[in-house]
Amino acid sequence: MTLSMDRETFVAHAGDVQGAEDDVDTGDPAVIRVATEIESEITPLSAYAALTGRTTDADAADHAFLLESGGKTAASDPDGAFRPSHATTDRHARYSFVGYDPEAVVTVGDDGAEVDVLGDDRYGDLIETNGGDVVDELRATMPDVRREGFDDSDRQRLDGGLVGFLGYDAVYDLWLDEVGVERPESRFPDAEFVLATRVLTFDDVEDSIELVFTPVVRPEDDAGAIYDSLAAEAERVESLLADAEPPETGGFDRVGETAGPREEYEDAVRQAKEHVLDGDIYQGVLSRKRELYGSVDPIGFYAALREVNPSPYMYLLAHDDCSIVGASPETLVSVLDESVMVNPIAGTCPRGAGPVEDRRLAGEMLADDKERAEHTMLVDLGRNDVRRVAEPGSVRVDEFMGVLKYSHVQHIESTVTATLAEHHDAFDATRATFPAGTLSGAPKIRAMEIIDELERSPRGPYGGGVGFYSWSGDAVFAIVIRTATVESGVDPAAVPDAAAVDADAAAAIDGSLDRITVQAGAGIVADSDPTAEFEETESKMDGTLAALERIEDGAARGEGERAAPADATAERSAQGGGDGEGPATEDGTSSEGAGRSADAAADDEAHRAEEPASDQREPAVSGDDAARDGGSVDEEQPATDDTAEQEVGR
Repeated sequence: MTLSMDRETFVAHAGDVQGAEDDVDTGDPAVIRVATEIESEITPLSAYAALTGRTTDADAADHAFLLESGGKTAASDPDGAFRPSHATTDRHARYSFVGYDPEAVVTVGDDGAEVDVLGDDRYGDLIETNGGDVVDELRATMPDVRREGFDDSDRQRLDGGLVGFLGYDAVYDLWLDEVGVERPESRFPDAEFVLATRVLTFDDVEDSIELVFTPVVRPEDDAGAIYDSLAAEAERVESLLADAEPPETGGFDRVGETAGPREEYEDAVRQAKEHVLDGDIYQGVLSRKRELYGSVDPIGFYAALREVNPSPYMYLLAHDDCSIVGASPETLVSVLDESVMVNPIAGTCPRGAGPVEDRRLAGEMLADDKERAEHTMLVDLGRNDVRRVAEPGSVRVDEFMGVLKYSHVQHIESTVTATLAEHHDAFDATRATFPAGTLSGAPKIRAMEIIDELERSPRGPYGGGVGFYSWSGDAVFAIVIRTATVESGVDPAAVPDAAAVDADAAAAIDGSLDRITVQAGAGIVADSDPTAEFEETESKMDGTLAALERIEDGAARGEGERAAPADATAERSAQGGGDGEGPATEDGTSSEGAGRSADAAADDEAHRAEEPASDQREPAVSGDDAARDGGSVDEEQPATDDTAEQEVGR
């Protein structure tokens, strides 16, 4: 096996670099990229199972992650990974990532940051905390290093760094503490990330697998010994993957379930409407949760979810006694090189039987005053958020109210980009855009105050972000929706009476229970109907719950192929975009515009077969002149309402 860097070069990079340029401070620690190609036909999920000791049992891996996407790119369109690229038409995946054996776990809560060193003791000296807010703490824990051996021409890759989740409840630390809102008790920290230095990268274009090491090495460290350990680890991983079998994934044994009463949620919707009518907010996103109890295998759950609802962001994160299993369609924020991007998704209508009806339904959606007003509000909010960290004059709406087609639905989507200001970084961009307007409302801070008042319980990871900060300075986060948390080790005595646990079923499970929490929200505006909003939350949870039901009925089985492509053969968008968008029916289509005549179906049916199977994007269509056919709207375009200005004023 050959590593990408020889031992002599590695040692030189760790200490005094012969011939280094004068501006290189060779006294600083270096993160050095060393990689090797792995010859294997293994899939990402099987690799995750093998690397975390999960090939024969269903015990949770301590700390690991799997990041995939529900699309598969063509060689002619090679960009893309767990994240989308900043080219807004790219919704396919090139790379998948498996991370294992991290050097440390960083947990940030109400009492600040805690660092648990899992690997080399050297990282105890390299990782710092600073007592700042949650984002400042994360920035401090990422060692300040010079990079060696990296190829910056390919910024789509994840070569290590901080990987994890930033929960919605970080809003108390970032925004609500300063306006006097008291933080609720929560079972989850504000953030939990691993410092990843071992990542297995799957390249679907090259059909290759690369094992990437990114150790941090100080001049005083024994660099030769570190290099030798990497070479030995590469040999071990290649042998392990060569012998690995597809994992026998476990199922779901349900013993109880609880959910908030319908009447309680509908009453909260009425109160939120009063806030809208009083002029406190334009929109607020109210969520509710369902908790299921029993025994579940997170790997089996994830495998079922990627079959039921393949999405641009698929993730399985294991942290001690909690796993996060998700299939999110929406970007929270992406920082790639010097470009920052957000892309609000709001507005849904069904697909037609062919191109003619597709265009009619999309046109009706785009002509709907309510859909347009809500979407424009979210775009204005995104522009305002991005402007906080952007070079003056660089904020652009690269696409405004474009229609993106999926297998069963069409969405309205816009993309806001800017050049990151020289004095800002990816951590600043996260703070500026967090939380997403589609999960909070507008103006943001007042909407978050109302959410705190009406939801009456912490959200945990839901509504936050899952993603990474890379050694290259990039950051990519998906919004945590269409996601479940799986907490193990729950004492049966702590299960609420409302869960109606089957005592006999619970007794059949040795020891403790798993708690599976699924959550969804609806955007509340002046004319919202409380019953319809409740049904919307139920519909948005259906895809995640369907994955549980699949393994509940099917029990254990071997792993299938990689994530299904997000095309016309997959019910990819059954759950829609952000949680602030319109209601969906049980089959995943929007209730709005769902009716269609048999004559229209017959008229379009012949055209349907002519369409390609992949996702399609209509040119931006609206009554405005802005951003049509790939054009852009620059920063100076006036907002269509005063959402942005009011948000700044809060």
